[in-house]
Amino acid sequence: MVYDGRDARRAAGPPARWPAVRRGVAGGGRVTGTREERNDAESASLSGAESSGDGGLRRELDRAPAALLSERDLHLALELAGVAVATGEPSTTRILAVSREFCALTGYSEAELLERTFVDLTHPDDRARDLAVYQRAVHGAEREWRSEKRFVRKDGGVRWVMVRGAVFRDERGKAVRAVGVIEDITARKEADEALRRSEERFRAAQELSLDAFIVLRPARDEAGRIADFLFDFANPAAGRLLRVPVSALVGRRLLDVMPDQRTELFPLYVRVVETGEPHDKEIAYTARGHRVWVRNMAVKVGDGVAVSFNDITARKQAEQALLDGDRRKDEFLAMLAHELRNPLSAIQFALRISQMPTVPEPRRAWAQAVMQRQLGQLGRMVDDLLDVSRITRGKITLKQEPLDLGHVVYQAVAAAAPLIDASKHELALDVGPRPLPVFGDTARLEQVVVNLLTNAAKYTREGGRIWLSARQEGSEIVVRVKDTGYGIPEEMLPRIFDLFEQAHPTLGRARGGLGIGLTLVKRLVEMHSGSVAAASEGEGRGSEFTVRLPAVEPPAEAEGTAGPVSGTLTRRILVVDDNRDHAHALVLLLEQAGHVTALAHDGPSALEAARSFAPEVVLLDIGLPAMDGYEVARRMRGEAGAGALRILAFTGYGQQDDVRRSREAGCDAHLVKPIAPEVLFAHIAGGER
Repeated sequence: MVYDGRDARRAAGPPARWPAVRRGVAGGGRVTGTREERNDAESASLSGAESSGDGGLRRELDRAPAALLSERDLHLALELAGVAVATGEPSTTRILAVSREFCALTGYSEAELLERTFVDLTHPDDRARDLAVYQRAVHGAEREWRSEKRFVRKDGGVRWVMVRGAVFRDERGKAVRAVGVIEDITARKEADEALRRSEERFRAAQELSLDAFIVLRPARDEAGRIADFLFDFANPAAGRLLRVPVSALVGRRLLDVMPDQRTELFPLYVRVVETGEPHDKEIAYTARGHRVWVRNMAVKVGDGVAVSFNDITARKQAEQALLDGDRRKDEFLAMLAHELRNPLSAIQFALRISQMPTVPEPRRAWAQAVMQRQLGQLGRMVDDLLDVSRITRGKITLKQEPLDLGHVVYQAVAAAAPLIDASKHELALDVGPRPLPVFGDTARLEQVVVNLLTNAAKYTREGGRIWLSARQEGSEIVVRVKDTGYGIPEEMLPRIFDLFEQAHPTLGRARGGLGIGLTLVKRLVEMHSGSVAAASEGEGRGSEFTVRLPAVEPPAEAEGTAGPVSGTLTRRILVVDDNRDHAHALVLLLEQAGHVTALAHDGPSALEAARSFAPEVVLLDIGLPAMDGYEVARRMRGEAGAGALRILAFTGYGQQDDVRRSREAGCDAHLVKPIAPEVLFAHIAGGER
């Protein structure tokens, strides 16, 4: 408050005896003072009192304004209370008196402070603002003043202070003293700054966070029950998740934004507020048609709740994909067992029929045809499985050359014709007279077309129609296979080329499908720098597959054609195989073709037979007991006179590493079981490598 001299004198009455006031440091916690040589009459009389006796001091104080007596009372009281207090000259801000606590606060001695002004102590950045507040109080605009500012200590340190000040005036209203009580608020300011930085870091973290974060406060009804929650804070990720701008979220009601969560999340948040127990739950949430999975965690904050939403959609999709993959694997294994058992059962019965002595010759021939067909089916099935494995692991190598895709299409039609004819389908073929030049692997491209035709035949009702066309369209050769079959559901189209995936699993099982044919098609086409797409208007409306391959310049006409490789030349052949049934069957086949044979079932006996029999060709199994085929081949090559010996690895091992090892061991070719007899004879004759 502002002390008015007349009011103070009436209130104070006759002054009490003051403690001695001397220039310099006052003992016992007393207030110190200075002489003001350029002050008014009241200040001069106080200065003179220092040299007088005790009675002189009383006489001088009796003549002092009552306001100054009140000032000294205030100083003494605050000094005794341990409060930092200082007195200054109003017009110049020069320091006139200080307490010990003020000295400790600033780091200056009392003598050093009496040579300074309050402005000198104030931080340069705070002076203008602080001086403006002070001047308003001195000139009567304010009765009191209050200011937060920084003091610069003698050691250069900075302390934040709160100054609460008042101006003492004489009877004429002139400002004669300015008294301030100074509180060190550095700790509070540092705490405030730490809190501010913490909030800044929090907001920055929330701005950058990929997780949605919101703070909700309860909205209660008249009975005090939580009826809803209001958004107090939301980060940008929350806006993205909820499909609402952040600026439009704050202040809104939770159930207006998430009405579908009234029975799920809302009760959980109420429980968090009422019990203080956090919650952690995974939920599916749909915001404006966009469905996501989130991990929702909530903890109590004050009277409200802080909530985070961690988007786990990708994880959930990955988990579902694993489950779907596991399901497809189980279905595939069940189908594989079915597909293996059927031909094996047919072979078993046909074999028994062919062994019956009383069976008529036509039935025996029929049984042999059944066994041949079923063995072919088993061979194709194993080939497909191995191809999928090799392609998936990037272990397959294409033998590419310029070729006419039209010829490949005709070969594929011939290969698929038995299945198409058996299903009584009508095939419309449109290739055209012009060459369809591509750069590719003939066998693999034929496999692509065969798989598409087989797929169309299997998934079309008996008596349906299949269209196969091949044309050049611009820089691409385009093959289309269309049918009137069962079609593909819309939701299956994106997955139809996935491994083990089938649009109609029960039909696939009934018609002999493993769900790998279309996967092979896609991978093989992509290996030829092409693309394949599936289209269907829905179930029962057929489907169409389109293959696009880059066109190249047509290959030059060959000067002549090589004649067929003769397989009738008699050879001396050593068969080495530990599977006795397979070995004897092979020997019988070779002898029926006119070759001379010898047989060995392990490595040592094979080496002995090679020395005594002197074969021209060795059909060598790799997986032999005691000594494997690689070692047998190396030792045979080391024998004298083995330079002209033709060694053919004939094995069930068909990986690239197996082929490499057989070549390194000295084998001339690597044949994988099973193999068509015609191909085997060609290798024996030396026509293929």
